[in-house]
Amino acid sequence: MTELAIGYLNRSDENSWLKLNGSGLLPGVVSSEYDFQTSSEPETQENLRVNLRGSSAQVRIAIDLLESFIQSLGKEPHQPLCLRLWSADQAAYVYAPIRQAVLQAEKGYLLSQPSGSCALNLRLTRDSLFFSSELPLPLSNSSGGEIITGLTLLNHDDSSLGHDNWCTVNTYNLGINFPSLVRFEVENRYSSSLLADFWLGGLPCQAGESRPSLNLEAENGTGGSVVSHSLASGGKYNQYSWSGSDWQTLSSWTLSPVDVSLFNGGSLTPLLRFFTPSQSEALSLRLLVSVAGVLVYEGPLSKVSKAQGFVELEPLSLPLGSLPLENYASPHQLTLQARQTDTGTHILEIDDLLLLPHQGFAHYHSLTGLPYQARLIDGGALQQSWTLQTGLESKTHHRIGSTLSLTQAYQQHFWCFQTDPAGTALISRSISLKAWYRKQWRLP
Repeated sequence: MTELAIGYLNRSDENSWLKLNGSGLLPGVVSSEYDFQTSSEPETQENLRVNLRGSSAQVRIAIDLLESFIQSLGKEPHQPLCLRLWSADQAAYVYAPIRQAVLQAEKGYLLSQPSGSCALNLRLTRDSLFFSSELPLPLSNSSGGEIITGLTLLNHDDSSLGHDNWCTVNTYNLGINFPSLVRFEVENRYSSSLLADFWLGGLPCQAGESRPSLNLEAENGTGGSVVSHSLASGGKYNQYSWSGSDWQTLSSWTLSPVDVSLFNGGSLTPLLRFFTPSQSEALSLRLLVSVAGVLVYEGPLSKVSKAQGFVELEPLSLPLGSLPLENYASPHQLTLQARQTDTGTHILEIDDLLLLPHQGFAHYHSLTGLPYQARLIDGGALQQSWTLQTGLESKTHHRIGSTLSLTQAYQQHFWCFQTDPAGTALISRSISLKAWYRKQWRLP
């Protein structure tokens, strides 16, 4: 039988694992019989018969250790209890988190245990998929290819080399059969301020599909006056001027059939960056969506905070409606409208609009901000996030969103949007991004 053990995922010390067969067994543990079960459901139930024999003290130690593992379930999320197997096919250990467990005495336990010999049945519920140890995940953008030591992401995307707020994972190189857990490490590389709220969003693409253009420059939309400035994304921003308190159309952008189809009905968060923050307390924005010139969606209004350098608009899904996508979707037109109830002339300066996808999404809400060169870790299999600085852990951000994982797609892309404590989103901000992944198997 394959080598079998129970222990905590993040414990590297081999002695911290309770081996249930093979060599190196704890005194008192003789062998085990594993009733391996597969399931198409997220979890599966199995029986594990543990045979004990030795002195009364040795058997008691083994029983107490099994009981302590069971009692720890759910109490230490950063230390998930796992079933570990040796996979001959992978030539490595694979792990499955244990969600529930009950230790049952076999028939005759009370008679046999005092003599130093007994059997216990461990009835456990585990994740159906086993995963590997962590592997470095190569990341790429125009500043470097297949980087595992930390890839630079700026806070904008334009035609200049290295000016990327995105990275690409070539998943076709990884041999993924099931979605893979990913751990990201975000290092603040902007020395002038803390990293406050920031977002990560992912989108998978199949073979033959190019990374979509999700950064919409204001100067590439309709309306407004283009102004050149070195501190704007692409070297330009747009200025809009109007009066009155009714809704006013500022700009619109047309999304191509290819880009709309790549969203595949998934949701996204629009993040609008101002070149100059509005000083009004009476400004609201909204997005409209039109298809073939017909208005099909009117988004809810989003209040803009005074002196805020960006605004997070309400999420929407593209393409609108359920489509089979046997062909490309029709192009969609996004229209940005503003309403300001102040008197006089209103002026708004907009730099760009990022459509952040949700196929893997996280909003890191700032509690204290991430200091320069500190690292925020999004823990993957641990399902937690925390900050590490000079060897000490703290909680600088509260994570909201879904799991960041890799699918069986040809490529997977991730975008980032960064802000600082003053509420601005300067294009010169930067982070260094590292990642690790775990392959998953139903049959290890």
